[in-house]
Formats: sequence, structure tokens, C-alpha cells
Amino acid sequence: MTTHTIQPDRLDALLQKVSEIVQEGHFETAEREGVLLDVTVGQVRCLLVHQEPAQRVTLSPRERQIALMVAHGRTNQAIATSLGISVWTVSTHLRRIFVKLAVSSRAEMVARLLADHDYSPLVIPD
Repeated sequence: MTTHTIQPDRLDALLQKVSEIVQEGHFETAEREGVLLDVTVGQVRCLLVHQEPAQRVTLSPRERQIALMVAHGRTNQAIATSLGISVWTVSTHLRRIFVKLAVSSRAEMVARLLADHDYSPLVIPD
């Protein structure tokens, strides 16, 4: 979070004006998109959005192993050979990983792993 120097009185006045606008019902909303309040006061846009809590995704040890191998550029065939399992089994694990991570491609999966603090040190090569 960035620290700004804003006058508390100015912020208080802005919040009071927003409160008045809300009580009068003169504001926009888009609840389907998670927007609870969208109003502009002077040159200040006040936007309140509902933020979903981050969901922790837990991969099984084998899923984690396969995901990290993909992140390091291994093909399904190379993963299967390395682990002594079939390519079909690798594909099944990848489909389950995709569902858990809510992704639809290997690249998206790797990006999601990089964004996850638990996995990123394992994905980024030394």
C-alpha cells in the first residue's frame, strides 16, 4: 500500500459527501460485477468493490511434482518417462491441476504457480 499525504479534513469532507450521496440513493452499482458503489465527488472517483478472499489451492504431492516439471519445460512424454507412469496418467493429473487452479493452459498454470508464494521459489530456476 502506498502512503499519501492527504489532509484528514479533506478526506473527512469527501467521505461525508459520499455518505450523503448514498443516503439519497444517487450512486451507481453493478453488484453482478462486485461493484457496490461507484460515485464521483468533484474530481475524486469513489469505488467500493466486493473482494473475494484468496482461495488456497492444495495440490497433491504428485500434482505438485508434475506441475513443477511442466514449469521447467518438460513435455508430457518426458514427465511420464521420468516418473514411470503413462502419458495418459500425466494428462489426467494435468486436467485435475487445471481445474484446481481454474486455468485452461500450461502457460496459465505456470503463471498461477509463479504468483503463488509457496510455489514460485520452486518454479524460478536458480
